[in-house]
Amino acid sequence: MRSWRRPPETAPTRQVVAAALTLLVLGAVGAVQAGLAGGSFMFDLEQIEPALARVPPSIQDPGTPRLARRVFLVVIDGLRLDRSYELAFLDELRRRGVDSEASSHYPTWSRPNYVSILTGVPPRASGVRTNHHSTPVQLDSLMDRARAAGLHVATATDYDVLPRLFLRRRGTTAPPTPLELDAEVDNPHDLDSLEQPAAQPGVRSPDADLASPFDDARYAPWPGGFSEAGSALAAGGADLVVLLVGAVDAAGHARGGDSPEYREAAAVADRAVARVLAHVDLAQDAVIVTADHGHTGRGGHGGVEPEVLAVPLIAAGAGIRPGASAQDAQLIDLAPTVSALLALPAPGHGLGRTLVELLALDDAARAHRIAADQLRLAATRAVVDAAEASAAADVLAHRAERIALVAGGALLAGALALLLIRRRVLRLDRRVLLVSIPAFFVVYYGLLATLGQRFSPSLLPAQGNLAGQMVRYGLISMLFQLVASLWALRNQPTLGERLAAANGIAWTGLMSTMVVAGLFWAFFPPPYVDLPGPLWLVLIPAALVAVACAAINVALTLALEVIIFAARAWMRVPPPLDP
Repeated sequence: MRSWRRPPETAPTRQVVAAALTLLVLGAVGAVQAGLAGGSFMFDLEQIEPALARVPPSIQDPGTPRLARRVFLVVIDGLRLDRSYELAFLDELRRRGVDSEASSHYPTWSRPNYVSILTGVPPRASGVRTNHHSTPVQLDSLMDRARAAGLHVATATDYDVLPRLFLRRRGTTAPPTPLELDAEVDNPHDLDSLEQPAAQPGVRSPDADLASPFDDARYAPWPGGFSEAGSALAAGGADLVVLLVGAVDAAGHARGGDSPEYREAAAVADRAVARVLAHVDLAQDAVIVTADHGHTGRGGHGGVEPEVLAVPLIAAGAGIRPGASAQDAQLIDLAPTVSALLALPAPGHGLGRTLVELLALDDAARAHRIAADQLRLAATRAVVDAAEASAAADVLAHRAERIALVAGGALLAGALALLLIRRRVLRLDRRVLLVSIPAFFVVYYGLLATLGQRFSPSLLPAQGNLAGQMVRYGLISMLFQLVASLWALRNQPTLGERLAAANGIAWTGLMSTMVVAGLFWAFFPPPYVDLPGPLWLVLIPAALVAVACAAINVALTLALEVIIFAARAWMRVPPPLDP
């Protein structure tokens, strides 16, 4: 009579190891793809040629009188509204003119809101969504309107990106197209490469037919350089002077908006602006002071926190009504307001309005400005609304296909798991999975929520790429899960069952991250014409980084298990008998 024997819990060793290697390969492919997607996410947010850039600017000249001989537009990078009330020179301007506030635009990073201030176009429509934007802005600007009217424009800054953001074809107010840039320089799509001496397009193409939007552009990055350059421009005759100082933003990133260092940097910037504008005649000239964004208490910006969104709006001098208050002002309203002071049409791609309540306009001139704004806004809003509606319809039309692809991939992965389970090379041990799998997610998203400041793009105190910070959080979380996995596997009865359970951890970890990332791709696919909200701007790259980290964790877990398997198997082999 044949005796019954209990079937083995796992397949032969080489089959279990082969399954582990298969999962390693799948994990490696997933890690590479997710890593590439996560690393490019911030760049995918950018649009080189937004919808507004594809239509001529809507130039509406209201024919109102010039209110100021010269206008000084001062941007103190990173200055919070509340901290601006601690500054002597800004308070003096408030007493002599307008004490108000404006709202920055999401994402509240610098380059997008330089563009908001100087073109009247917010990031959602300008295509400039991050500080990684790398091509000249193809939108009508305040400088273009001034130069078209024969006025002289100048800038002084300790941050050199401002003129480069608005490069123009020489002799025109038209921005270069990407194809024209390709013809001019070897690496046109990276403005920041100018900071690398070995790869400077300006050095390689000194005769490029490109010009600054400013007649006089002064970049002074040395101590005291901003005051020196700005004072020289103030003593000159430029009709429009744009001043940008970056000391406050640097202190915010380094120490946070609640730090003594931030307050001291704000006081230093205040003294520098006071020195530059010391001899400006407010009886003839106008001064407007604002910021591109604020800072969180710990430092960082990009999100929609009140302390990041609220910035000062101070105006004084010729053409300004002392004691007036702006009504729901935004940064995009500054370009048309400065245009009104200089009797210029507002930039023709702008989505902002003239802050007529701040200006010394008579009733007829005020009505003309409002009417011109309405005509321009009817044209620009129609273009933006149509582009966003078209993009939303396209996303919706293909969403079912993308969801089907994600579901199909999940079903295939499930079928693969069933096959491996039947072949006894993969085990889904619930006790092991409940210990190991949540370890990564709890630590990873816990770090994002606590150290990362409420799942906001402002989570970075220091300047950098969101995905880069998430990788650091992911590596920490990965180590926690690795330790948890090894602890959960310690009591497996046999080496084969331990490796099969490790295969189960690997498969479950990959599936739980890849499906989430796939669903995000299904609902928020690039290109991002419709800008994702602050929460999604964190969660989308976070999910992609999670896939990469999970895949790396698969490799580490399985590699360690194979080593442990081999070491223990070798220790159990009896030594050869002596002859």
